Amino acid sequence: MRKFYKTAEAAAVDGGHAVLLDGKPVRTPLGRGLLLPTRALAEGVAAEWAAQGAELKPETMPLTRLANTMIDKAAGPDRTGMNAELLKYGGSDLVCYFAARPADLVRRQEELWRPLLGWMEEKHGVAFDAASGIQYRHQPPEALEKLRVLIEGLDAGAFTAVQAAAATAGSVVIAFALLEGKLTPDEAHAAAFVDEVHQLKAWGDDAEARRLLEAKRGELADIARFLKLL
Repeated sequence: MRKFYKTAEAAAVDGGHAVLLDGKPVRTPLGRGLLLPTRALAEGVAAEWAAQGAELKPETMPLTRLANTMIDKAAGPDRTGMNAELLKYGGSDLVCYFAARPADLVRRQEELWRPLLGWMEEKHGVAFDAASGIQYRHQPPEALEKLRVLIEGLDAGAFTAVQAAAATAGSVVIAFALLEGKLTPDEAHAAAFVDEVHQLKAWGDDAEARRLLEAKRGELADIARFLKLL
């Protein structure tokens, strides 16, 4: 789509903050007003629109994308189904499946994952069952029930961030750790992609694999920035 406006700016409006393009408020893909909870987030979204060239590139507008999801989905009737989808990560969370070998990978997983599992249990009472191997294991029903309550208690902004982080990292544990400041984006990336980094070290660097890893790092950084601006 070609750029159709000259100016993009944040503005205070009734009930929150909006982004104006040539003085007209931006709307979400479902036609809702892009009403944001903070001035900081509105300014961040406006900056993405202002930075566009002759052609709009949605892939360069992560804050806008997350804000749209927050309003159109996480704060709408889709939330019930989204809660259920996010809960599924708890049934097969990355950090519950430790490698059996090689020893250096196992040590690295223990270093990065075991503290997260302990934190999730201590902070939220969610005690996951973790073991070696890739064979699927059922998680304790009480752990999934506590996770369900935790997910349903998130406001729309926090839910949007956790959902996006879980999709990127393959782990709802890592997603909550990022949400609550237990992990920085770089630490979350290290925990989520410990296997991939190990493979690069073991088999030699691969430009495409490295590019994909860095793209994932950027996604987690964007999510953390969204959270900071909420």
